[in-house]
Amino acid sequence: MYTLTGHNNHITVENQSGQHFQLNGELVRGGFIADPASIKNWHKADEITPISQLEKDEIMAQIMQQTIHSPFKILFAEPGI
Repeated sequence: MYTLTGHNNHITVENQSGQHFQLNGELVRGGFIADPASIKNWHKADEITPISQLEKDEIMAQIMQQTIHSPFKILFAEPGI
C-alpha cells in the first residue's frame, strides 16, 4: 500500500519506509493518467535508490489496484503515446 498525495501535475508516491518519488502525468476527469517513465528512483533524505523494471511493474499494478474502486482512478499511459 502506498500513500498517494496529489499535486497540480504530479502525484507523490510514498512507500511504508518513507521513500518517495514523483509520478508525473495529467489530471483528467475522474482520475490521473500517469507517465510510467517517471518511475525511476526512490528518494529519502539524501538517499537515491534506483527502481528496477520488476519493481516498477509491481508499483504500477499496486497503484491501479489501490484506486480501482475509487471515483478518482490512476491509470498509466502506454509507452509511446
